[in-house]
Amino acid sequence: MEKQKGQGIVEYALLLAFIVGVGSVLYNGNLADAIRSVFSNVNTRIEEALKQPLEAATTAKDIIERLRQGRYEGLAADELPENPRKTLEITSDSPEGQQLAKKLNIQTKQGDAWFARVYTNGVTVFTYYSADANKGKTYEELKQDYNANPSTYYTKETGKKPTTVWITEGYYNSRGGSAVNSGATYFENVPGYVGPSPSGNGMSINPTPTNNLK
Repeated sequence: MEKQKGQGIVEYALLLAFIVGVGSVLYNGNLADAIRSVFSNVNTRIEEALKQPLEAATTAKDIIERLRQGRYEGLAADELPENPRKTLEITSDSPEGQQLAKKLNIQTKQGDAWFARVYTNGVTVFTYYSADANKGKTYEELKQDYNANPSTYYTKETGKKPTTVWITEGYYNSRGGSAVNSGATYFENVPGYVGPSPSGNGMSINPTPTNNLK
């Protein structure tokens, strides 16, 4: 009996030493950082899971507002940076646009399209093209026509008069306020024009010049 009791005390001492040793490593060693990082990541994931999902943005006005929130309220800071090194344009039918739409829960009506354009000075324009506002001509049809006959549309080389389409726009300065003299930021059923994208590859619906926004 005394032998078993002594053995139990030794085992308890060894276990206590092990716990203290592990605790010391957890607190002072690299393993501690790893464990803390795991718990921190778990906490972050829990906080993300508890966040209320964004309601679907489906109208031109709601989609432009959601894109504005993505740009200026941090909902999509990585995709829509403050001051890109060169003009950034994201179209709704591009892989980047589809990823952004998923992140912001943007649901574009079939036949419509949107563009997010951030200039190097931080000025940002969100453009929405509606088939209904353009005699039923879908964005896909417009793009196919442009790709088949680019010379009939506006280019710097030909200097042709821009092909007008009717669009909805959100126009913001680098701080999210008005970028035009009128003081407004939202413009509905205004003229835009079809031309090359800022990169020169593909088609874009270019923002209306600011002097036309009144």
